[in-house]
Amino acid sequence: MTTMTGEVATLKTLDTARLRELVEPRSIVIIGANTKSSWSHFTHSNLRSGGFEGELYMVNRRGEECHGQPSFTSIAELPTVPELAIVLTGANSLETILEEARVKGIRNLIMLAAGLGEAGPEGQALQSRLVERAREADQLILGPNNLGFVNSHAKVAAFSHMTQMPMIPGGVGVASQSGALAIYLLPHMASRGVGCSTAVTVGNEAMITAIDVMDMLVDDPDTRVIAAYLEQISNPGHFLSVAKRARLAGKPIVVFKAGRGEASARVAAAHTGSLVGDDKIIDAACRQFGVVRVDNIEDLVATAGIMESHGRISGNRMGVVTGSGAMCALIAEKAEEAGLEMPAPAESTVQALHDAGLPTFSTVNNPMDTTGYISVDPTIITKANQCFIDDDNFDFIVINSGWPMSKPMADMGRLNQDELHRQLTSSPKPVIGMSFLPTEVTEFGRNFATEHGLPHASDSFDRGIPAVARSAWWSKRSDELATDPVVAPTEVIEKPAGAEGWTEIEAGAFLREHGVPYVPAAVATSAEAAVEAAEDTGYPVVLKVASEDIAHKTEVGGVRLMLRDAEAVAEAYEVIMASVADLAPGAHIQGVAVSPMRPAGNELLVGIVRDPHWGLVLAVGFGGVMVEILKDSALRLLPVGPAEIRRMLESLKGIDLLKGFRGSVATDLNKLAEIIFRISQVAVGLGDELEELEINPLRVAGDEIEALDALVRWKQR
Repeated sequence: MTTMTGEVATLKTLDTARLRELVEPRSIVIIGANTKSSWSHFTHSNLRSGGFEGELYMVNRRGEECHGQPSFTSIAELPTVPELAIVLTGANSLETILEEARVKGIRNLIMLAAGLGEAGPEGQALQSRLVERAREADQLILGPNNLGFVNSHAKVAAFSHMTQMPMIPGGVGVASQSGALAIYLLPHMASRGVGCSTAVTVGNEAMITAIDVMDMLVDDPDTRVIAAYLEQISNPGHFLSVAKRARLAGKPIVVFKAGRGEASARVAAAHTGSLVGDDKIIDAACRQFGVVRVDNIEDLVATAGIMESHGRISGNRMGVVTGSGAMCALIAEKAEEAGLEMPAPAESTVQALHDAGLPTFSTVNNPMDTTGYISVDPTIITKANQCFIDDDNFDFIVINSGWPMSKPMADMGRLNQDELHRQLTSSPKPVIGMSFLPTEVTEFGRNFATEHGLPHASDSFDRGIPAVARSAWWSKRSDELATDPVVAPTEVIEKPAGAEGWTEIEAGAFLREHGVPYVPAAVATSAEAAVEAAEDTGYPVVLKVASEDIAHKTEVGGVRLMLRDAEAVAEAYEVIMASVADLAPGAHIQGVAVSPMRPAGNELLVGIVRDPHWGLVLAVGFGGVMVEILKDSALRLLPVGPAEIRRMLESLKGIDLLKGFRGSVATDLNKLAEIIFRISQVAVGLGDELEELEINPLRVAGDEIEALDALVRWKQR
């Protein structure tokens, strides 16, 4: 069974209630328990330290005492049927254990063993057999080659490695394709005071994928933010479906996807292929569907922490209050890099600050430096905070504040403590605390924050400001996606007979037939016929070789521009034919196309290419040779509507060229977006037959918009 999300097929996925059953067991057995094994030690100690109060059994084939309690020599001896089995044995015993678990009635298993799907044909075959048998028996396997999970709210720390227990309960759910990374991620979350709801490592994803875990977390009432570490996205349709469900549920997804390098990119033959590497498509898909993507684990935690504590941040205008001029300069620079606005305070705010006691020699700016006057009047910092909170020029406020490391530090701030805590927890707009530089979050600090109900405080402006910018972006993007009209189903377009042999002339005629403005052209097979066509068209004209075998005509001398009379046309025809015969001797030539020469304008590339995993991808950028020089393009998965295409245009670095740069005629961007939408709808309508459609250039001169060249490639059978 498959469903469709846009053009991306979604394979049948795991029921989230079934997965929830696995991560909420009331009884557990450790199979392969052994006092001498560090794996067994950590599994047992994490469960107990994590607060698990259910029945916990040990199976040890020698019947030895394990971790201070008796063991059973086999699964069959267990007095009851555990709801979860944690299997610590090697790969060679897994088939036997799976069968014994089936006979006993154990439905859920964690398999830690490596040497299966990641280890060559034999391991892959073993993993496939395990999955087949588990499915037949209605069993569910987490892993193999993983470290288990932690469910903080249910107090089940089924995690088989060293980590800090108990975890701080909270609202960040974690899905990780790497178990080893979780060894470091979970303590780092705790060190930054970021609470975890459920964290699951999936390893080889034999039966449970990271996307399945994310899907479950959408429905989890204890999860407010979903954080994921991904090395691959094997089911794009499911990923996009989960992204949509999370957005509708109001839960941000923050992803650290490893592998941005060029080595992982798929490069196609035409210009659009050079724009559509795998990682760039993933980046575009995240942006398009409102998923926040970060570049490292620290940013994953910093961003998830702010989003969990503060939720939606409606607006991009940041006000900052600090006690240091040096901080102000660095914060302003970081905010500009992150794309945040820092408007000046209102005049009423300036007056209110001086009325509150700020010296008249102090200049009120944003960021705001309360100066050394805080040594005279320590309350000036919370007074300044409140003035900025009350200022309608700011959507949210950042203040220089963190959690105290010790009781003496907490006592030092007691004068301002109540008012500061009120501002952090009860203000009508988000008030976000940030340290200047990373500082340790101590146990005292975490307890202090819990006792006073304080929100997450970012460990530094360097991490915190980009994190809050991502949160503001997510809020804006969610609003856009909620209000954009749904793209109506596309009318199916049959592939015309003989389309495999199309030149740009036939491709242009086909596009024109389906509502795309395309420059007229006539094919001539002699110099005389070219002159006759030019006379009918009107000078000046353009001559281009007509051949289904030649994608880039300029490279074989197949284009001549600005031909103003019959003599020039006849000469150009002969030159083109001779050059093409020399540089592309094997190409089939239908003749030379004669088209009117259009006045200069901006040239855009509109390309659609089929990615083998993500389906049809639209690329829009500045065309001609500029696509290679500027590398200025925007990508989206199809289908996509005119409103989003306009945002693609607005994101281009060269957008000012379309807005009337230096007195040129501005282009109606809505009209341009509608035409690009029409082009994309043709591609979607052609369905699986189409491999690639490229228009380069799409001439844009004010509101004159017309395709001048097109290339269509069909899927090879």
